Amino acid sequence: MDSKKKIIGVCGARLFNQIPMQFINTLKKQSEKEGYFIIAFSSNSDDEEETDGYVGESQLYELAKYVNLSAIVVLSETLKNTKIINQIIEIGRNRNIPVFTLDGDAEGAISLNCDYYDGFEDMVRHVVEYHGCRKVNMLAGFKGNKYSDARIDAYKRVLKENGIPFEPERLAYGDFWERPAQKAVKGFIKSGKEFDAIVCANDSMAIVACSILNEYGYEVPEDVIVTGFDGTIGAGYHFPVISTCEPDYENAIKFIMDKIGSWETGKACDNNGCTVSFKVKKSQSCGCMPKTMYEINTIISSLSNSVGDCSWHSIAMSGMITALLDKENITDIVDCIPEFTHLWSSVFRFACFKSSLFTNCAVEETYNEMTTILDVSNGTYNETGRKFRIEEFMPGIDKVMAEDNGIDVLFVRQFNSGRNVYGYIAEGYPVLEERAMQRCNEFAMFITHAVDNVIHNHKLASMNKDLKELNNNLEEAYNKIAGLYLNDYMTGLYNRRGFYEKIGLLAASHKCKDKYLYLFSIDIDRLKYINDNFGHAEGDFAITTVASAISETSGEDAICARFGGDEFVCAFTAGSSGEYSAAEFYNKLLDNINNTKGVKDKEYPVGASIGMCCCHMEDGIDIENMILSADKNMYKDKSAHRQEYQKDMIN
Repeated sequence: MDSKKKIIGVCGARLFNQIPMQFINTLKKQSEKEGYFIIAFSSNSDDEEETDGYVGESQLYELAKYVNLSAIVVLSETLKNTKIINQIIEIGRNRNIPVFTLDGDAEGAISLNCDYYDGFEDMVRHVVEYHGCRKVNMLAGFKGNKYSDARIDAYKRVLKENGIPFEPERLAYGDFWERPAQKAVKGFIKSGKEFDAIVCANDSMAIVACSILNEYGYEVPEDVIVTGFDGTIGAGYHFPVISTCEPDYENAIKFIMDKIGSWETGKACDNNGCTVSFKVKKSQSCGCMPKTMYEINTIISSLSNSVGDCSWHSIAMSGMITALLDKENITDIVDCIPEFTHLWSSVFRFACFKSSLFTNCAVEETYNEMTTILDVSNGTYNETGRKFRIEEFMPGIDKVMAEDNGIDVLFVRQFNSGRNVYGYIAEGYPVLEERAMQRCNEFAMFITHAVDNVIHNHKLASMNKDLKELNNNLEEAYNKIAGLYLNDYMTGLYNRRGFYEKIGLLAASHKCKDKYLYLFSIDIDRLKYINDNFGHAEGDFAITTVASAISETSGEDAICARFGGDEFVCAFTAGSSGEYSAAEFYNKLLDNINNTKGVKDKEYPVGASIGMCCCHMEDGIDIENMILSADKNMYKDKSAHRQEYQKDMIN
């Protein structure tokens, strides 16, 4: 691929994590000013060994050969595997472009090494010398890890310079993550040895430390000062905000840009690297800033939206996998993708498979000829099925980079299952946001599972028709078991679990995006009275009568459920917000109840109260809020029915 725009390649593993995202965001800002476009190649594995996954993912970085790059930046600490790093450096050498390694030395590359020692020393010095702490505990990373050991050395040095003896019991290892950190902090507390500060080797352990201290009745920073390291987004979201050290990526990227400029102008350019320093960021957890919950509503709203998006995306992707369970052809996957991805169409998303997959599900060992399976720009799905040579990398990429769409970063991931590589996906974002990047990563994994399943089914069909029949029988048995899991045993309607699964699939369906969702909350009137005075058999009769009437009133496309006891919910879609009313639904429901065989012979009336809520599905729906709203209206109706009954009793 030849491009008129200058491009910087970034290579690493799991680039959607916070720390690599920080670097790429900073690089993005500077690249915009300098006129560069960024293409980031993100693998999923960070194993140092030659695993099957790495054998497959080595093909990802081979794609960099087909892009007209001006430079490559390798995030060595995320990638780790020396063989892969050397492979990327060789690509740069063959293209005669500079290769930079962040946080790792490699022959033939310009190194930018992070100074964990001085940065952590400054933070410990701030705690000891500025805040006057003398009983300082440390939560280190992995035992024997060079990055963790550098921070331990800095901790010991500051203690020594301030006349504080090092006590081994004040040092514990939290392994840079949650569970070991929890155990270590609880160990500090249970030891009975007083402490007035905990300096942590990263932010995630600092957040854990605050949580455990709070659990045991300590206030941060009033009773104990807590500090972190890395300057992650999560540290800023915490209350109190974590005092930390953040890497000076701005100066590191300025160094990269200067080197690229010298390289492009033909000036003498050596391989001398630079040091990435860390700056102390004083905040609330050390007491330098007052404890205030600023922007908490924005933060909570953002996190809530991310959790909701994660839930709906998982439901949609699971629906796609379910729809492909019995497929034996790769084209079925391509046809299925738009229906389940329309709600998450990015400004730009492109995906392709190796063309060999479309012929008897064959998987070539290397990239050769490719076929587009997804091409969406600004919500518009373009035609798929175009074949192109791998050297082209991505048809139309120049147009994407030239358009005024805010995109100046493209993330590339593979569809790979161990050694088997099926293709790759590229997604462009105007704003780098963690959830969007995770979503694309999830999409790549789900598509990979879909391909695995289709290949498996194809092999089964080719080997033996009897095996296919057995598979169908197993699926039928699974559906029967799923029915028991999702349906109410008495009425045959969905239970609460079944309702939420079906309503999730309905919300993710492409066919329903322009429709309105009607949701009714229905409660049987005076069920307890029927049970107490006429027996539970009569109560069961009332329940099944109302359940049958709800199904008949709602129609065959409705999702009807019994939540338990006398509580029912039903939902269905319509083309407008005025197509149904609560009164109309109630009258029809009552007619169906009264027309049920045996109802008129009972000594008690069978009735129900209802409440309705309606929302436009394209605006995004919150099922829980809809149910609460419908319940509120239902209780008003039930109160009115109760008053009518009492009036009848008096008369």
